[in-house]
Amino acid sequence: MDVRDELRARLRSASLVAAAILVSLIAMLVFVELIRSRLRPFSGFASAAADPVLRYAFYGAAMAAVILVRVLGPALLGRPSPDDPATVLARLHRTSLLTLALSEIPGILGFALFLLGGFNIDFYALAFVSLFLVFMYYPRRSVWEERLRG
Repeated sequence: MDVRDELRARLRSASLVAAAILVSLIAMLVFVELIRSRLRPFSGFASAAADPVLRYAFYGAAMAAVILVRVLGPALLGRPSPDDPATVLARLHRTSLLTLALSEIPGILGFALFLLGGFNIDFYALAFVSLFLVFMYYPRRSVWEERLRG
């Protein structure tokens, strides 16, 4: 397979994963609003979730995911090297998928926090963090081509 075809295929699959994550964030937003409107006033499914320690733990886990994305991405890519293009593409693809998956974690934690304690503002804040990370680490052809050139 030609390098350009391989680049196009791997970039397309990484872009589809990013799009699926964006769709899942939108679906969570729709579910939050449906639950809030149907079960008004919604105070969560677990009464113990109102404990601030739980909220701090969720926010701490979300921040840990953000830190992991920022640290793990460049560490997995490593320095540009004169490796063969197939190896560089595989590394780019793997790193892109991992950073995108980690980028979704704050949104999932915000959704769980909403379901447990009814904290919709927390969901919005953490979903925004996820949305920001997904857009920041969205796979871009220009970045991948530059990386391939070394």
